[in-house]
Amino acid sequence: MTTQETPPIEDTLELREQLASAWRAVLDNAVERGSPPQAVVETMASVAHERFAELFGASAAASYLQLLSEQLRNIDHDEAAFLVRGEEAGAPATEEPLIDPVWINGQELI
Repeated sequence: MTTQETPPIEDTLELREQLASAWRAVLDNAVERGSPPQAVVETMASVAHERFAELFGASAAASYLQLLSEQLRNIDHDEAAFLVRGEEAGAPATEEPLIDPVWINGQELI
C-alpha cells in the first residue's frame, strides 16, 4: 500500500488570518474555563517562541522578538506623539499586520 503525500499548504494572508483566529479561540476558551489571561498569554508566547527557535534557530527567534519589540515601541511612540500634539491617540490608519508574515525570508539575521 502506498501513501500519498499531502501537498504543502500555501502560506497566504487568508491562512494567517485563520491561524490567528484559532489562537484567539484557544486563548478565549482557556480564559472562559478559569485560567488567568496573563498566564494563558505568557504560556502561549513561551511555547510559540520555543517552537519558533526549533524551526528557525535561536538567532532568528531572538531577531523576531527584537522586531516585535521595536514595532510595539514605535506604536507607543506614535501614541505619545498624538498626546503631545493634543490629539486623541487612535488605532493605526492601516489594517496591515504589525509583522510582515514573510519577514524571515527577506532579512539578514543577527
